[in-house]
Amino acid sequence: MKNITKTLLVLVSSLSISFAAYAGGLELTGSAKASYSIGGTDDSFDKGIGISNEMKVAASGELDNGFTWNYHLDLDPGASGALVQDDAALTIGMGDMGTIGFFDGEGSLHSNLAWGIGALGTGSDYAGNMTISYGGDIDGETNVQYHTPADILPFGISAKVGYQPNRGDMTGGNDFKNNGAANPQANTGKSATQYRVDATPIDGLKIGADYFTTDGHLGTTVQEEESGAYYAQYAIGNFKVGYGKALYAPGLTDKNGAATKYETDSLGIEFAVNDALSISYTEEESEQTKNVAIAATASSNTKTSLTSEVETIQAAYVVGGATLGVAIAETKNSDYTSAKDEKVTMFSIAMAF
Repeated sequence: MKNITKTLLVLVSSLSISFAAYAGGLELTGSAKASYSIGGTDDSFDKGIGISNEMKVAASGELDNGFTWNYHLDLDPGASGALVQDDAALTIGMGDMGTIGFFDGEGSLHSNLAWGIGALGTGSDYAGNMTISYGGDIDGETNVQYHTPADILPFGISAKVGYQPNRGDMTGGNDFKNNGAANPQANTGKSATQYRVDATPIDGLKIGADYFTTDGHLGTTVQEEESGAYYAQYAIGNFKVGYGKALYAPGLTDKNGAATKYETDSLGIEFAVNDALSISYTEEESEQTKNVAIAATASSNTKTSLTSEVETIQAAYVVGGATLGVAIAETKNSDYTSAKDEKVTMFSIAMAF
């Protein structure tokens, strides 16, 4: 950890030297989406319409020493409908020395969705009716990262490391002069580090893994938060298959009656019928292990497990500049609750600009 921190500090210090920058470009990109859902995340939620605007303002340029820089700011409507700053990032490309980046609500290093099967989006993450507990991701709060340069390692191997210096310093538009908020967290640690490695050893095959760990826990912590995932995706012809595995141990100050572990397996297949039409099918199983509360007459507790199962079918059709889609997700034991079965069907239209 100390060596990683020192390396990042040296890189940051080297970038603090004033360089003359060439004028960069500025662009506005984004997407407009609308959906009509039947079912939803609650049995009483029958039908609903959703509309979203997601815009990204991006700028880029080059320094006179050959380094490049990229900045972007996302603008998304909040719950009140007001347009707010959502995520931001500044990255510095240093050629053969790699890339360093500063992220506010950005910079995901989690590989839990890298198995990447879904005509519209990965598995139940697109329109599912439960949130699977995958574990920590460095993009949850402000962080700094280092990425190895592209094509410098054999088999297309790339490596990234990210560091959250203060887990209480939440995202949402930190000012340039931000000193960081006092950390109110205990069992989740005061800082976090995440590592990720990806590779393309043969044509069509992608593999990779990540590991998330926390540090600086208080003495009351009985289980430190950590998580990790690995994946494989293989594309051949019009077919693409993928598999992912994720493990998560939440930070706890008391295991009595608490969920101590989540283990998730994901797999699926996707088929491009033609240039316009794609279809996909995925299955996801997420097992929650829970400590049963200790009975008054017992000296120890027992463990129980419950598996949520999600099946998703998707189809996407591209016509002109629009993507028409339908996604159907069926969940058994939804939200890690026994006998809670749910289904949602979503029709969508999306335009990119």
